[in-house]
Amino acid sequence: MSEIELRGVGKLWGDVVALSPTNLLIPGGSFTVLLGPSGCGKTTTLRLIAGLDSASAGQIFVGGRDVTNEPPSHRNLAMVFQNYALFPHLSVADNIVFGLQVRKASKQEQSERLARVLALLGLEKLRDRKPSQLSGGQQQRVALARALVAETKICLMDEPLSNLDAQLRQEMRQELRALQQKLGLTVVYVTHDQAEAMSMADLVVLLNRGRVEQVGSPREIYARPATVFAARFIGTPPMSVMALDGETIKGSKFAVAGKPSKATHVAIRPEHVSLDGDIPATITASEYLGADSLVRCQIGSEQVAVRITGQQVFEPGQNVQLAWSPHALHYFDNDGRRVEQQTPT
Repeated sequence: MSEIELRGVGKLWGDVVALSPTNLLIPGGSFTVLLGPSGCGKTTTLRLIAGLDSASAGQIFVGGRDVTNEPPSHRNLAMVFQNYALFPHLSVADNIVFGLQVRKASKQEQSERLARVLALLGLEKLRDRKPSQLSGGQQQRVALARALVAETKICLMDEPLSNLDAQLRQEMRQELRALQQKLGLTVVYVTHDQAEAMSMADLVVLLNRGRVEQVGSPREIYARPATVFAARFIGTPPMSVMALDGETIKGSKFAVAGKPSKATHVAIRPEHVSLDGDIPATITASEYLGADSLVRCQIGSEQVAVRITGQQVFEPGQNVQLAWSPHALHYFDNDGRRVEQQTPT
């Protein structure tokens, strides 16, 4: 078993809450992403699982075994760090087997495992090079190989692609996902980049200010954000969230049909808004993105984004008529929590 479970796990740094008491189950064989802005608690969570930091409260189970007070070496997992942490004076091969040497694995075992990971990651021709002779992508593969050579079923990754350029990051995302599926690894992956989360994850754990906002598949979180924070953090561009004044959008005369009584905000994805309706709005800005454009409009005192295809040109100040389906709307209460919508009449 390679599942990971947190039961009431929290972390304090003095009086600062780095992670509020959290319950979380990470299924074995899944690619789970801890996602959120800087300072939200995602790296703290990863380090607690790894045993690099000790929990202030709660218990951590790995494979059904309580490892809360166990050192990292006894948790049967591997870790890939953000800065790769390669030894500059060692060759690629020596960097990869360093951990096996520390654990006093036999020369034959070291050689066999090294050959397997070199072939798996396409590093055979680079085995004698030093880290300074490698590109960023190659260094990332070496760091990953060093984790995989331990042949554990759990691999923790702390923003491993953040030092790569955009094109290489996209390529490495595909490689990492394919590798995880091929080996059946349980991967816990930390990132602030939602594109990485959406493209790779089976399960996304969205954190904010030391607490879990929502847990679900990328599709679930995108389609049904549990909070205003989730609605605004997930999606490029993010969901437009508009304040309500009673039944109407604030500052306007447009009434929202079927608004739940507890709702104080209404939200909608840009791709669910069109320019062929009867909701009066004024364009404030337009961004040309190539295949489509993002048009930002104002309804009363609130802003809404519209994603449109084609080569239409819009100017600030231009009046338009928007449209959307009532079924595409999302509602939130004054605390920022999701409120289920009523059936429009």
